[in-house]
Amino acid sequence: MLVKGRVGMGKSSLVRHVRDKLQGQGMAVLWVPDAPTKATLEQLLRQLHESLGLVLPVALLGPRMKAKAQREGGLEWADLARTLRRLPVVEASDIVMATLRKAPVIVCFDALEVPAQKAELFAHIMGVAQVLAGMDEKNRRVRIERMLWRFQCVIELKPLPLEVCEQITQKWLEVRPLRFSDSRTRARFIRHVAQDSGGVPAAIRGMLDKAEKEGEITPALARSFTHEAGVRYLDMTPVLILLLVVAMAGRYVSRGIGEIEMLVLSGVASALFMGLRFFFWQMRMR
Repeated sequence: MLVKGRVGMGKSSLVRHVRDKLQGQGMAVLWVPDAPTKATLEQLLRQLHESLGLVLPVALLGPRMKAKAQREGGLEWADLARTLRRLPVVEASDIVMATLRKAPVIVCFDALEVPAQKAELFAHIMGVAQVLAGMDEKNRRVRIERMLWRFQCVIELKPLPLEVCEQITQKWLEVRPLRFSDSRTRARFIRHVAQDSGGVPAAIRGMLDKAEKEGEITPALARSFTHEAGVRYLDMTPVLILLLVVAMAGRYVSRGIGEIEMLVLSGVASALFMGLRFFFWQMRMR
């Protein structure tokens, strides 16, 4: 299952909530943190060892470790940690894959916005385990798009309605009240937080946390609270295409009216946009 949405919409919170529910039902659930590949593999190995028991190559353990495992019926993570941390990424990945094939496991990814090496690891995990992951809706990385076909269910978290944002703010103020200069300022503050958040829960929480640090909320201060999670960016692609069309049309118009300066400017603008198009395409592929 894939959970999509804007930044701050609660994708990671939903994934963690589902993970806790599944663990409460006694299912084997692993959590993949947002960390470098080496640290991620270490966390996976530790969780697999505690839940299923690692499938280790015979040559990996020395004679003393083998004797201790036979004598005590197994090894603790403290006994294996040092050896496993020294393994290359490829060998550690092989142990993870072999252990995942041992029994049904659900793997939860905090985010799919990862570098190439970690994306390759995720692709291998998807081939042997059930996966629950969160992904930013603006993710356009080719290596991530190649994995999306594996998800049978996609949930999109949409911005909250204005009324719901106001209710959340009011309930928050009931639990953690703030001091306002007057009652009208309180109403303005609630309306401003709901509108400026853009329906993003993280933006509501961020503005309320900032307001809590203030001694008294005045009308001017109530309008000043903002949060970057609630900012929406305008796609300038249609504007650039329109400018390119105008520049190319200007070339033909300038020829018709015999305007040399306009012809030169239109030609330069067309060449500039054609060159920029190559770089735009390269950035999109990344």
